[in-house]
Amino acid sequence: MNSYNHSNYPNELVREVFGDLSIDKRRFNSSGLKNAGVPSFVAEWLIDKIIQGNGELGIADIEKVNNFVRKAFPRKDDRHVLNFKLTQGEVLKIIALMQVRVRLENKGDRIPEPVASIPSLNIEECRIGVDLVERYENLLRQGLWGKISLSMQSDGIVEVIDFDPFQCSEINLTEYAKARSQFTTEQWRDLMFCSMGFNPEISAYSTTAKNWVLARLLPLVESNYHIMELAPKGTGKSFIFENISNKVALISGGKVTPARLFINGKNKEIGLLGRHDVVVLDEVQSLTFENPDEIIGPLKNYLASGRYNRSGFADISSDCSLVMLANIELDEQLRPRNEFNLLQDLPKFFSETALLDRFAGILPGWEIPKFKTEAIATQVGLKTDFFGEALLALRRDNRFASYVSQHTSFDKNTTIRDQQAIQRSASGFLKILYPHLELTPIDYQRDCLEPAIRLRQIVRDQLYHLDDEFKQNGKIIYAEVK
Repeated sequence: MNSYNHSNYPNELVREVFGDLSIDKRRFNSSGLKNAGVPSFVAEWLIDKIIQGNGELGIADIEKVNNFVRKAFPRKDDRHVLNFKLTQGEVLKIIALMQVRVRLENKGDRIPEPVASIPSLNIEECRIGVDLVERYENLLRQGLWGKISLSMQSDGIVEVIDFDPFQCSEINLTEYAKARSQFTTEQWRDLMFCSMGFNPEISAYSTTAKNWVLARLLPLVESNYHIMELAPKGTGKSFIFENISNKVALISGGKVTPARLFINGKNKEIGLLGRHDVVVLDEVQSLTFENPDEIIGPLKNYLASGRYNRSGFADISSDCSLVMLANIELDEQLRPRNEFNLLQDLPKFFSETALLDRFAGILPGWEIPKFKTEAIATQVGLKTDFFGEALLALRRDNRFASYVSQHTSFDKNTTIRDQQAIQRSASGFLKILYPHLELTPIDYQRDCLEPAIRLRQIVRDQLYHLDDEFKQNGKIIYAEVK
């Protein structure tokens, strides 16, 4: 069950097949940029731009990279310094996330102009040309990271005069599938694992444990895919979500309000579920849910239908996936202390069966080893920005769902929700491990269907013990390859 020897990881093959889309993962880990709060999908691009090569960065390289970051990455308390420089006629060039909004007004005959915001500086309104917005349409969605050039115009308004994004925007899934065909399944699994930031060559991660780590990618490759992960502290639950893409929103600590999740009734701003591809609620056991009744109703509706409404607004549709991450305690055998009620330490409404039944699965994070220093990737993996965009692009490919439908049969007592959940999970594993769709029925059963059943079975186990209504169909879910 241990991963194979160091000499078998295909570093040179990864470089040969993916070229500039690959990177030695030691470069980011040695750069110190993680401590500077720069996510991987930004940092790896920067490092490759500033200092090309392989292996860990030397002292001079680290200093060069960090000097660049100090100058180019503004801090929140730099706002007034930068504003002063703008008033003195300087053109500022910074690297940050920029978003664009168009506020439609009911009065007046002027067509509203787009307005740019830079969250890291608390700058809410910058003028931006329509040509830039048309060129980079994702500015209107989750926003884009890039090099922003700012200047103050004669009327005293700050304007974005240029923007150079450095995130992958277009992914060729045909070429991605061709690339997959040059790797064995074991090699590809380890490439995915490494690209997530994990070291596939240490013995602590069995094939099963690797598959559960890869299961964290299911909400990225499947739209409207909702899952919980329950695990002890220190397994790296939130790491991939913090670093893979700005299309993933992570809420960790603080209050979760209806306005933040759904829609703000005051300014009509769409909430996180309507703007992102994945929303992650981290440390769920310690989050404060403001007005739970106002959250749970719309949330149950959204999990079931992909639509929600609030405060009298029309229904809002979204393909955003929702992820819940929570810490649980284990016993001496490293099993959950209460396997029959895994949710007992979470806010009470999580044990409401109508809500729980709407999740595709519960990921058994207790079967994933603790994330230690030696677990950090040291091989050549895919650049995180490319990796994240490739995963998200797979959401739009319906061939995988068709494959699952044609190759899976269920027992007559399996509920519709069970079937749909298993099919969605199996489709997601297909996209992650077999994006070229070249596999045998045995491959499908082992790598896709069986883990998909396990994810849903853990949900079924909880429902079975929480509500007698769920006992009529039995406890065990039966599905097989046809």
